[in-house]
Order: sequence, then C-alpha cells, then structure tokens
Amino acid sequence: MNNEVWKHFAAHEVSHSMAHYLTTIHDLHAEQGYARVSDVAKELKVTKGSASVQVKHLKEKGLVAEDDNRHLQLTEAGDGVARQVMYNRQILIRLLAGGLGVDPNLAESDACKIEHLLSYETCVHLLALVWLLDSGDGVAKEFLKKYHTFELNCPGIEDCSVCEEVCMIEANLGD
Repeated sequence: MNNEVWKHFAAHEVSHSMAHYLTTIHDLHAEQGYARVSDVAKELKVTKGSASVQVKHLKEKGLVAEDDNRHLQLTEAGDGVARQVMYNRQILIRLLAGGLGVDPNLAESDACKIEHLLSYETCVHLLALVWLLDSGDGVAKEFLKKYHTFELNCPGIEDCSVCEEVCMIEANLGD
C-alpha cells in the first residue's frame, strides 16, 4: 500500500459515528420535524451523555447547530454530509445485494461500514455501474449471467492479477 494513502483515511473529516449522528438528526427531522439530543440518544441506543459529547463535536465542526429550545439543526454542510452518506449507503447496498448477489443483510452491514468513507466521484461511478447493471442492456445481462456463474479458482500467486504476495483465497481472509 502507498505509504501516503492511510493518511487520507485518518484525515477524513467524518467518522463512522459522526455519520450516524448526522443521518439520525436528518431522519428525525424528516419523521417528527425536530431533533433533540435525547431523541438522537434514544434512536441510536446510546446514553444522553454520549450523544451530548458527540453533538458537541459536530457543532464544533460546523455540521450541527442548536437553537434556544435545544433543537438540533443540520447546517448546510452537515446536511450535505448526511445526504451524501445516505446516497452512498443506498448505492452500495444496491450494488452489493442487487448486482453482486451479496446477502441483503450483509450488504447493508458492509455498506454501513464504508458509506462515510467514499468520495463523491467514486459513488458517481458506482451509481453508473448500478444503472448499467439494472438497465436490461444485453451486454450487462450477459455480464451478470457470467458473473453469477463464475467459479472462483485461484490461478496461483504467480499468475494472479490481484494478489501480490499472498493469495487472498488461501489466506482465508474471510474467516
């Protein structure tokens, strides 16, 4: 791995937890017209103290504001992040479950793990792939047919175009 790539991950402005708080505040506003720290805590099944600390961080980052009635509002930046995370999640679930045939529960779990990390550009390309796979285009249909019947056989580390030093299949990375 490039020795600089990991720094981009560490510098990402929104953590997994922050993404859940932002999307929860967004969803609460859509469902009930307001969100308070106590509502967020209840929805996320965390203590009010934990929710308060996380909301404080979100306010410091300029992603959330709180009015005199202690109602939370997403700022324009916070709303943008929340929407991007939600879009990313939907695209990933559709690709993993609908296109690749991953179990829907696993697809949702995996999408949740990475939804906040993907760039806008990457998600646009993933969306284009999902649209192509869903299009009914003859080539896309043939690709999906071939993909779903493809038998995964390791060609050996010397002939593999993916593995560099260790065969991922033989290393049992999924276990």
